[in-house]
Amino acid sequence: MNTVVQLLRLEWKSALRSPVLHKNLLVNLFLVLTFLYLAANFLVLGFLLDNILMEVPIDGITNKLFPDDWVLRKLNRFLIYYFLVDFVVRYFMQKLPALAIQPLLHLPISKAKLIHFMLLKTVLSPFNMLQFLVLGPFMFEVFQNLETLPALSWVLSITFLIFALNYLAIYLKRTADVDWRIYVGLLAVLGSIGALTYFEIVDFFKISGLLFNSLIDYPVTVLVPALALLFTYWINFKYLKNNLYLSRISKRQDKEVNYVGDGFLSRFGLVGKMTELEFKFIWRNKRPRAVLLMTALFLGYGLIIFTQDETPMKIYAYIMFAIIITGMFILNYGQYLLGWDGSHFDHILTRRVSFEQYYLSKYMIFAVVGTVCMILSIPYIYFGANILLLIFCVYLFNIGVTAHVVMFFGSFNPKKIDLSQSSMMNWQGVGASQFLLILPSLGLPIVVFALINVFATTNVALASLAIIGLTGILGTKLWVKLLASWLQSKRHEIASDFRNG
Repeated sequence: MNTVVQLLRLEWKSALRSPVLHKNLLVNLFLVLTFLYLAANFLVLGFLLDNILMEVPIDGITNKLFPDDWVLRKLNRFLIYYFLVDFVVRYFMQKLPALAIQPLLHLPISKAKLIHFMLLKTVLSPFNMLQFLVLGPFMFEVFQNLETLPALSWVLSITFLIFALNYLAIYLKRTADVDWRIYVGLLAVLGSIGALTYFEIVDFFKISGLLFNSLIDYPVTVLVPALALLFTYWINFKYLKNNLYLSRISKRQDKEVNYVGDGFLSRFGLVGKMTELEFKFIWRNKRPRAVLLMTALFLGYGLIIFTQDETPMKIYAYIMFAIIITGMFILNYGQYLLGWDGSHFDHILTRRVSFEQYYLSKYMIFAVVGTVCMILSIPYIYFGANILLLIFCVYLFNIGVTAHVVMFFGSFNPKKIDLSQSSMMNWQGVGASQFLLILPSLGLPIVVFALINVFATTNVALASLAIIGLTGILGTKLWVKLLASWLQSKRHEIASDFRNG
């Protein structure tokens, strides 16, 4: 117990003395206010949850059939999807538990204690706290409406499942960084659940009701979520114990070095080879890889947009969707355009590569990923050829205009990025230029379309987006030359900022 208290004191002092806390005070204040706002909303939702459920009609569940727990049985019908969304949010946004292990390994502290401390810290995760803000008020009402044993069984089971999902998400995030097949498998599972639900092959609402109602009807089933919690905790403990060595946690790793420039893109000269190197850089580092994988994940967002009822303003939702699927990578990766190279920017200055070639390689990254996203969106022709035409017009605008706007803003106020960190809930590298970038990147295509659509038809407005985009593509060398000239004059100042950052 004394060891745990000492570790807590070290963590607290580390947080207070961190230069990030004082350097990014405004960002940290914004994060605190955002969390408090979300917490207040979740708490209000928790108090109103029973009233909301009363208004939701569900066949076979009425206050006559189940006078004591009919609202609870309604909630049970939705819990599978609730926990599924909770898991997805945790996987992409929750940070892995961290501890400065290296200075502690030589001290008389057992590795088991260090691991237990790391894992138990996650109990206080904001994601767990938000869950209890939503379900907490409902849990108190359960004890008022049910007998003690069934109520205790349900409340404990939900609590165990919240923490079990916490540890499952942590374990899969750790292992997915080592084996990409785990990430692909998760996408396959989520896609299968979505498809089975969309085509009404499996009724997961009914399955959810059967599973969680059993916690009320048969309180002994509380052992199942309890075992799930123990199992997820144990696999995390086992994994960390097997990898808690200096040779494993060292940032210096011996890797096979492949010749860069032997792939398809190498046929496009030096710029193609640099683009090929950039793709390898993205895939081998956690944070840029997360940006690329999130781009792939949002390709399925159209299944939500295009299945909604038609409204006069629906065209703007379609345009926003097209902006996201063909331009999300451009925005998320381009806003830190120079920051990705912050740790080796001095090396870039020493290469016999012009800044025009440097920027052209960045632009080619945007063009390749945007084109691939455009090709992968072709199945949306199922909803109509006009949908695919809209996506194509916005794609041209993103490649010809948005890409250059992002490269312009991404070159200013650069901050070095820690490549090993995930992109979710990570505000490292965020500056004023990143917030300003959101407005032109997402709003410019919609504003241009709306202005033209006032005086012309929808098809003419879409064609105008495509023509403006093609004009921007043809003028790429001019825009790149201007950016290269600016970087040439600021290169030493930027390099100095990266060294001190």
